[in-house]
Amino acid sequence: MSHPLMRHMLLPALAGALAGLAATAALLALDVGSLRTLILGSSQPVIAVGLLASGFVITFGSAAIGTSIMSLADER
Repeated sequence: MSHPLMRHMLLPALAGALAGLAATAALLALDVGSLRTLILGSSQPVIAVGLLASGFVITFGSAAIGTSIMSLADER
């Protein structure tokens, strides 16, 4: 991973993924829209939480990478 662009994308991707996991945890902890209640009443709560978390991780990670790439012109 010696390419500078890959290094420039890795940290924002990890930060975005962590933000996505934090958003998932906040939604479940605060029981927004009775989401936690609905998921825990499901027959497959692990799959439901996994799908919810993966959606947030992909979205937040992609947004962070996009922001990082778009700010490359500002750094030069």
